[in-house]
Amino acid sequence: MFFPTEKSGRPMSRLLRRGAFIAFEGIDGSGKTTQVRRFAQKLRERQIPVRTTAEPTTGPIGAMIRQSFSGRTEFDDRVIAALFVADRLDHLTNKFDGVFKLVNDGQTVVTDRYYLSSYAYHASEVDIDWIAAANSINTNIIRPDLTIFIDIEPAVALQRITENRLIADRFEVLPRLEAARENYFHAFDLVKGTENIVIVSGEQGEDELADIIWKEAEATMESFNW
Repeated sequence: MFFPTEKSGRPMSRLLRRGAFIAFEGIDGSGKTTQVRRFAQKLRERQIPVRTTAEPTTGPIGAMIRQSFSGRTEFDDRVIAALFVADRLDHLTNKFDGVFKLVNDGQTVVTDRYYLSSYAYHASEVDIDWIAAANSINTNIIRPDLTIFIDIEPAVALQRITENRLIADRFEVLPRLEAARENYFHAFDLVKGTENIVIVSGEQGEDELADIIWKEAEATMESFNW
């Protein structure tokens, strides 16, 4: 279990214990979905209550986004960016299994994507200041205790996508992947000092990557008595 600290650095009361909120980020084909699953399994083995989730969600707004990705529905890029903000807000505040509720109920939540994905995938078409302002409604609710970014060259990612998927979505083409990776690093500069981000190379074996991520997370989260 993680125990957050006050701004003073003093441990908060055990009565206020909460789970951690950990986000995995990376361009499509980086292997993050697999690593989310493996990371969550390591937590379960240590008897840490954990829930995994992903964006876009499987909720009604997320379904609209997925329809757009598949080509069944066509939206303006600004509409898609706004849908992601709305889907993310529902992801956090849903009264049954929202991230905010789960974390404050003591569960560690591991998400496959969070708000930095909006910077990565929408900043090429939508004003980045709008993205930051729109997503502040979500970051004001909760920020990740740790973000793990799996970095991979876009050409390698595209090769993986081509080999493993029958149908690619609109973002799974080389120019989009290249732009997304560049936008991620621009976003990291913008939130420097605000977010706890660990960058690991995804161009290695699945087992080795899982071990590296676990060690980085342990080192980073020591202050939470994990």
